Amino acid sequence: MVTVGELYLLTVTVMALVALAAAVPVLRDIAREGRKRLQQGGPEPPVEEAPDDIDGVRCRHCGAMNDNGYTYCEECSQQL
Repeated sequence: MVTVGELYLLTVTVMALVALAAAVPVLRDIAREGRKRLQQGGPEPPVEEAPDDIDGVRCRHCGAMNDNGYTYCEECSQQL
């Protein structure tokens, strides 16, 4: 006799295997596309342009922006 718990476990296992079987081709295609992009050199890194209207001083220790007139960094407390 099969108990309800065993039937539930069997059902969940079969559903997980079906989902895995459906996902394998998709994951394989993603890996192939990634390999192809790497062989072509990959995407260009984004170019970040600094805004011209920055008011403040960047901390050389942690990189945080601080208002003009500050002597010490708000984030790391190091001298600017």
